[in-house]
Amino acid sequence: MTRFIRRLALCLLVGLWAFSVRAADVTLMPVSVKLDRANDRATVQVMNNGQEPVLMQAEAIAWSRVGGIDVDAPTSDLIVNPPVFTVQPGQTQVLRLGLRRSQELAQEATYRIVLREVPLPRQSDVLNVAGSVRVLVALRVPVYVAPAQVRRSEQWQVSRAANGELLAQVANTGNVHLKVGELRLQGEGGQALAAITQKGSPSVIFPGEQRTFRLPAAAQATQMQVQTDQGLQTVALNDLDGAKP
Repeated sequence: MTRFIRRLALCLLVGLWAFSVRAADVTLMPVSVKLDRANDRATVQVMNNGQEPVLMQAEAIAWSRVGGIDVDAPTSDLIVNPPVFTVQPGQTQVLRLGLRRSQELAQEATYRIVLREVPLPRQSDVLNVAGSVRVLVALRVPVYVAPAQVRRSEQWQVSRAANGELLAQVANTGNVHLKVGELRLQGEGGQALAAITQKGSPSVIFPGEQRTFRLPAAAQATQMQVQTDQGLQTVALNDLDGAKP
């Protein structure tokens, strides 16, 4: 039985070595877009850093969140041009975005530009049909449309879990999104004790949302520093019941 398992494992390894995984090398700039009524146009640069042409399809969608889960829906509020394009190796395609909605907003509206690679017949695919697997690229660019009057406000509270971890909860009480980048625990004299970094859509907290971050147990911690898109702030941990100072 043991000899059979070893042979099976060897066959699987050989099968994996026989294949290579390839994906288009595409980057975007900027990685997010902010619009308002006075500035209702923007551009996104799509750069092909690879060795082969890349055919892409661009689509605007409405972006919301229900029960902590991202929800996408069709929208006609944003225009994306061109909707389909090819980027040659080493070249850059400029996407133009236009805001259609003109009514004043009481709360920030959120969208995404979804860029999907469309498969192209390639010479390399013909030569390596049995030796490669191609992964199609899918990219998302958040688009934030500011309300007429921007109001930023968030409240922080810190408590201790039964296992000793610190639970940092933030409530976004403003009318625009809050983006949390990093949380750091510090001791007396600013001694660094622990830190966690947030990336991607989970770090974006919509108006009215709450989010809880778990930090390692640190009995010596006296304060927590929070880095957001609005800068650095400090939450005192003297009684483990802090709020934004």
